[in-house]
Amino acid sequence: MSNLNDSVAAATAKVPKRLRKTMLNGRPALIVEEEFLIALDIQRMLENLDVGQTLFARNTAEAEQLRARWPDIGLAIIEIHLDDVETTRLAEGLTAAGVPVVLTTADIAVRRGFSTLPDLPVVIKPMPEEIMASAIRQALAARG
Repeated sequence: MSNLNDSVAAATAKVPKRLRKTMLNGRPALIVEEEFLIALDIQRMLENLDVGQTLFARNTAEAEQLRARWPDIGLAIIEIHLDDVETTRLAEGLTAAGVPVVLTTADIAVRRGFSTLPDLPVVIKPMPEEIMASAIRQALAARG
């Protein structure tokens, strides 16, 4: 277990300390992920980036039920599959609402991104913390 903790500490150390505590400025995050343990791992990563409350959704329907909260969300991390129309619409809706979005997938065929969502960063599972932090920085920077 110490190897995992050492890896997490090393990955977190690569994000400058001033960014770690100000990246999300205590704003809520939405995690749309089918696998609860993966969602918890993402939440742990976000805690190092000063996330506020974490909202969880297992699918697009649950994420849509949280639509009233979207204006407050500082970041959404969404699991997506190739040719997944519902999730693509969800990502487009969140983006249109001004929410920075990071996509995650286990499908290595989409390593270069999704043609329908070309401007969104994509993180391939398993997700090293430094790659996730970089994708989050990219998504936040794109939203200004």
